[in-house]
Amino acid sequence: MSDSYVGITSRLPSGCLVYPEIDKSNPESIKIRTFKGKDEKVIAEISANNFDSKFLSILKNVVVGIDCAKLTLGDRMYLALWQTINSYSKDFTVEYECEHCWKKATYVVDLSTLENIELPKDFKEPYQVRLPKSATTLNLRLLRAEDLIKVDELVKANQNVWLYRYALSIVNDKPVWDNLDYLENMDTQDLMVIRAFHDKFNHGPKMETNYVCPNCGGTGVLPVPFRLEMLLPYGKELQRYIGDAV
Repeated sequence: MSDSYVGITSRLPSGCLVYPEIDKSNPESIKIRTFKGKDEKVIAEISANNFDSKFLSILKNVVVGIDCAKLTLGDRMYLALWQTINSYSKDFTVEYECEHCWKKATYVVDLSTLENIELPKDFKEPYQVRLPKSATTLNLRLLRAEDLIKVDELVKANQNVWLYRYALSIVNDKPVWDNLDYLENMDTQDLMVIRAFHDKFNHGPKMETNYVCPNCGGTGVLPVPFRLEMLLPYGKELQRYIGDAV
């Protein structure tokens, strides 16, 4: 059975601005296919301790045209939701407690309607920031899928990774451990600028939607947490997807 791929180059939240090797004018530069049984085998092995490495393996199986280890975190989340929508269903159930009446209700969220936050069209890496306290400049980049695997390795070793994540995003010719030491001795007024860079250029699906409470009619914002069920439906979600097939 042949694989059927779909071009997604122009739909990635990064706009491929951080992938100089990609032809941004060609929608077929990066392509993806829906899950198959061989992918489900890998998904079934996912746990909280190995998510980043296992999911990267899955992406490498279903995406062509780009090194998936280099994907930004926003693009990675976009591809995860693409698979949920196209391999299973655009509808996903979320249980939430109304902020007005405090009663729980189950909401069916249309994942295809979630806002997709994109990088500014003029975004470039490395991105230069000015540190106010030290009056120096620093070059930064967005975190990638492979960075999270490095972070996970330190977490498993019971290491604090708060600054390590930011050290990975510094662009210079120094080892990451030198950059980590640099951040540990940095004034928080300067460190705040680095954190603000990552906040400002956070992109990808906005994992929230509006809701109307069926109990009191109150309205609010409903968080849509990413869950393993999105990649491998089971229980009530599985039964809802297959309907009368069984």
